[in-house]
Amino acid sequence: MTYQNKYPVVLLHGMFGFGQQQITNDVLPYFGLWTTDVRKMFIDMGVPCVAPSMGPFTSAWNRACEIYAQLFGGTVDYGKAHAEKYGMNRYGRTYHNALLPQWGTKDENGDLIKINIIGHSFGGVSGRMLTELMSYGSEEERAVTDPDDLSPLFAGGHDGWVHSITTLASPHNGMSSVEGKVGVAMRQICRVICDVMNVLDVTPLRPVYDLQLDMYGLTPKYFDFKNVWKDKEFKDYMFNNKDTIVYDLTYQGAKEANEKITTHDDIYYFSYRGCRTFPALGAETPSPLSFPIINVLGFFMGRQKEPDLPDLSWRKNDMVINTASAECPDGAPRVDGLLSGMDPKHYKPGVWNVFPVELKDHMSYCGWLMGKRGYANFFKEIYRNVSGVPTINK
Repeated sequence: MTYQNKYPVVLLHGMFGFGQQQITNDVLPYFGLWTTDVRKMFIDMGVPCVAPSMGPFTSAWNRACEIYAQLFGGTVDYGKAHAEKYGMNRYGRTYHNALLPQWGTKDENGDLIKINIIGHSFGGVSGRMLTELMSYGSEEERAVTDPDDLSPLFAGGHDGWVHSITTLASPHNGMSSVEGKVGVAMRQICRVICDVMNVLDVTPLRPVYDLQLDMYGLTPKYFDFKNVWKDKEFKDYMFNNKDTIVYDLTYQGAKEANEKITTHDDIYYFSYRGCRTFPALGAETPSPLSFPIINVLGFFMGRQKEPDLPDLSWRKNDMVINTASAECPDGAPRVDGLLSGMDPKHYKPGVWNVFPVELKDHMSYCGWLMGKRGYANFFKEIYRNVSGVPTINK
């Protein structure tokens, strides 16, 4: 095909995920698993592609700050106002090598180099938050921070730097598995995982799976086995703190985020969603082909009752995300009835181009049961869509 543009791709992982800074990604890429390493595939196509590593349990705000620091290089600044509000350290890790220093510069023709964001699960929400902050910054941060001390991310003024946002099974409106009794269990699971992973993080094996919770003092120092077990602190973080991925995944947390994050008229939005349950005995039951372990979560989500659900249609799920939530943010402009392989001229900017529900579970978008060719072709089609539409310059 003839590309109208060939902007870089930024791959954003979801909850429990990891990016290219963690050595796990070299062995088992988050985007591709044992099928196709999507990042390397794009690079072989001549498309710059990066996959930042974000905290697996941190909020969309914190993740946006981490993405920004990694793309441009520098120290993560979570914001003075944000840090004071949540009782955390303002500054995080320092990244000496920028992953995508060309973002926002001009190419050989004098045109702005934009990016295409592809986010799986909570990575889609994180990408939307990053885009909003790049465009408009934060009034709260500007009000309490000296201009010379303000992160460019919170200054805003970078409207038009994102060409497209493609979300894969993203919880735009929250997810039921963090509500009600199932939500209590989910928080306990997250707490236990954090405790277990801290045993790993206290050793040089930390790059295998890094919790990246330094800003809350929840990352132990190397070989500090005395303070490796932080059960009370993790319990407080998961159950009482609103600066977490768990809160952002609640209906209320998602609603608050959607009230702050706008739909930009110069960005192309694409939404893919799956469903791997079927009606049985008055509930939604997981398919036997769904990804092991998470199908247990899908089982309970398919049996939740009101008031833990907005309505019973939310029982349909991909084993992690309610299919209804993965459509697009509530109230956002949308276009339905789109088909795979359509001419890109049918896609419009400033609205959510929502594709039909696919027979996929949550991990299918990471490569589960997709097959090497099928998975590679899926991402090639995504890039065909986003690079086949004209650039909208303000």
